[in-house]
Order: sequence, then C-alpha cells, then structure tokens
Amino acid sequence: MLLPRLPSSWTALTCIAVLLVPSGLSATSPNPAAFENSAVVRSIELGGATTQITTSYTVRSLKNKNAVYVFALSNDDASNTSWIEAKLKGSNTPLELKRSSDADEPIAFYELSLPQPLKVNETATFILTTVQSHASEPLPGSVRQTEPQALAYETGVYVLSPYDTLIQRIKLKSSTPDVISFIETSELDKFAEPGNKAVVKTGGTVTYGPFRNIRNSATEAFVKDEQQLVGVHYMYDNPVITIPELRRSAEISHWGSNLNIEDKVWLKNDGAKLKGHFARIEHLRQQVQPQTAQPHILKQVVFNLPSNVRDPYFYDTIGNVSTSRFRPASTKKIAGKKSSPLEKLSFLELRPRYPLMGGWNYTFTLGYDMPLEDWASYDAAQGAYVAAVPFLTAVPGAAYDDVEVKVVLPEGASIVDVNPPFDTTIEYQRHYTFLDTIGRPTITFKSKNLTDKHAGLIYITYKVDFRAHLQKPLAVAGGFLGLFLIATTFRRLDFRIHTNKKKQA
Repeated sequence: MLLPRLPSSWTALTCIAVLLVPSGLSATSPNPAAFENSAVVRSIELGGATTQITTSYTVRSLKNKNAVYVFALSNDDASNTSWIEAKLKGSNTPLELKRSSDADEPIAFYELSLPQPLKVNETATFILTTVQSHASEPLPGSVRQTEPQALAYETGVYVLSPYDTLIQRIKLKSSTPDVISFIETSELDKFAEPGNKAVVKTGGTVTYGPFRNIRNSATEAFVKDEQQLVGVHYMYDNPVITIPELRRSAEISHWGSNLNIEDKVWLKNDGAKLKGHFARIEHLRQQVQPQTAQPHILKQVVFNLPSNVRDPYFYDTIGNVSTSRFRPASTKKIAGKKSSPLEKLSFLELRPRYPLMGGWNYTFTLGYDMPLEDWASYDAAQGAYVAAVPFLTAVPGAAYDDVEVKVVLPEGASIVDVNPPFDTTIEYQRHYTFLDTIGRPTITFKSKNLTDKHAGLIYITYKVDFRAHLQKPLAVAGGFLGLFLIATTFRRLDFRIHTNKKKQA
C-alpha cells in the first residue's frame, strides 16, 4: 500500500495556507533600513470567484545577517486573501511565513524567514503568491439571458512595502482580449518615468508603470495621500462558481476496508444576475445552436476526484440525478511501482437539473468510496494507524465560503495526533450509527474563505485495540443471542386460559 506522502515539515505546510491571526497579536514594526527593493513586479490574473496575484520582489540586503523580510498588504487586500505563500525564485519549497500585525490594523505585515541570512549587498528574489476570493464584481449587476457578462476589478496601483523601491510595475491580465475599460488618471504621473505613459494596454493586459523611487509605502500616510485606486472592466466568459456551504463526511471502516466520502454541496453562480424571466425556449435554442449560447451560464460542474474512486453517486432533494458522467483515471500500472491515488485524477461531470443563471443556487449530495489501503497504513513503531483524508474536492476557480469536514474513526479508536493541512477550528465529538455501542470518535474541522488551493490532506494518527476490533462482532453476536433467548423464553410460556374439565363433569 502507498499512503499519500507525508510532508517532511509541518512548518512548511502551514505556511502555504491562509494565515489565521490571533486578535491579541502584537505587531513588530519592520526596519525600513534593512532591505532595498531593486524591482517589484505584480501580475494579477483576473478571474471570476478567485483572483490569483503573483508578486516578484528582487531585494538587496543593506545590513549583515538579514534573516527576516517583511511583506505588506493593505487591509482590504488582506481581508480578501484566502491563500498566501512565499518561495525563493526557482524553488518549489514554500518558506515560513507568518502574519505579524493585528487584523484591525490598516496595513498587514507578513514576516518571511529566510533559509539563510543575507550579507550586505547580497541579493535575492522572492515570489509571493496570493489568491483573493470575491474580489471581482459583475458590472452591470444583471443581464438578460442572451447578453454577455462583464466583471470589474479594483486595486491599489502601488505595491506596498516597508522598504524603499527603485522600480515597480503592476500588470492586470484578462483571460480574453475584451477589456472594456480601465482607470487612467493624471495622478499616476508622480512616480512615472518622464515622457512615458503611466498605463498601457496590450491585448488583454493592462500595465501600470514602471514607477520609480517610491519611498517606504507601508504607512497610513502613504495609503491616504499617495495610493491611487485603479481597475479594469473586462468580459468574463465563464460562470462565477461559488460554494457557499460544503459539508463533508469521511467515514473510515476497518471491517469494510473502505473510506467513504459524502459531500453535501450548496452551489451558486455568483455572476451577473438574470434580468427578466428565464425563457426555456431560448435555452433549448442555444443548445441546438451552441454559437449563440452564453458561456457564463453554469450548465455543468467538474469535480477532480482521486484515481481510486469507485461507486460514485449524485442526488439532490428530488432524488437521483442521472445527468452525470464519470471518467475514471487509467488503471494501468507499471510493474514494480506503486502509485499514489493523487498522481492521477478521475473526473466527475455533474449536470444539474436546470442551468444555473447568475444568482441561482443548486443543492446536491455527492458521494463515493475508496479502498482504505490506499489512504491508511499501519506504523509498527507507534503501534498506530496513519490515515490521510482529503479536506475537500477541488473545483478549479471556485470559492468556498464555509466548509465543515467531519472525519469518523472506527469504534473504539483513540486519537493520537491530528494534522490538518492549514490552521482551522477543530472539534471532537462522538458519532453513533448502526450496531454501535460506545460510539465512534469524530473530528470536525471548520473553515471559512477557502479556495481550491486548500485541497490538501488531513493526517490522523489513531490506535485501535484488538478488543475494539472484536467489539462490533461481539455486539452483533450478543444481540442475536439476546433475541434468541427472548424468543425461546416466550415460546416456553403459555398464556392460554385453561378450564378445569373435572369440575365441569
């Protein structure tokens, strides 16, 4: 069996997820004289429910043994950020990143611990990747069934930093060249190069800058007096997929050697709302003539499932929905090599009973089974089992507002350790089902504001005694024995009314 690979460092794992900051955290002011930003380039991939932002910082150390670099985000950007990670350019290993400011402060600071301290005049390039949820809004807010959809995105034009920046630029990239408009103002000329335009549009990309010689910008005064709001109004030809609620139940069964996953999904198209009434005839015409159909109408959703999924099912409040297609991953194996169920993906294409226009919802239940041997293993050194449970099923580009994952362990199990893929709220409960006597240990994880980047694994270490393995068959045997004794007892009792035949004679 091959358990999905356990990360070598939980510190590295927690830094790639959403950073939850305690309300009582004390902020440490960064030292502006520690670094200098030689060049800062921010690239914003405009999307629907999520927006990915990649910022490259080329920095020069101004002091010896500099071991901590500080990033800065505005409070609005930080509140919209669902995912954040930092790496060295050319490396795939995330670096340790933690927030060092309170949530209510106007500037959010994130401290990056360098793998090796930098010497004076030594340079490095950091790549900061963030994902924002619900940062783009439909404009106009409602369209007719036959009209296209457009979104608007706004952001600050200057990349905030506690260090002086020699040159910086920001690029907003649309998935299509259909950019309706963008914000251009004369206020941008202050830091722009003389003789050059502060903003240029090339195809679907709008570039602001380059801007030169920007002093420490991570201050309230700079944000208030110098920061300028820019934005892009662009066409978006895809549904804006949001999952307001996801309730996952994962049940581990040793007797059945099975891991059962069941998701209750609330699905919503968060795009421009439908203006007027829905016309079924127009919808049928668009199916016959696909060139006239509007792609922002959600007709189906694709779930990326592990390769070893079996017996998937899909139903809603009315009953079973047959308009789905399951495409399992290739089962071809290489001799002498074991593969992880996450190396290849199966795809489940679900088609709701009706198309989801902007603002429409659809609620359904999705479930499937997986062989437990692919997701759990026995650690003889600890005398315990280690199970890996997927936190959520990734829908590319979707925003998850509220997620609850409930992992049900075998009856009689004792929890040794729990390692979620990111910081989250954890609750411990008991779950009772058929033929249970003392109940099953249950771990519940609750999180908000997630994206498909959070589709990691929950690692749970637990022990099951030999007596616990026998508990269920003994309970079943005891139940049948009790029924047998009750039936035998009642069979031997005579509840009839007898008469004395001698007295009657």
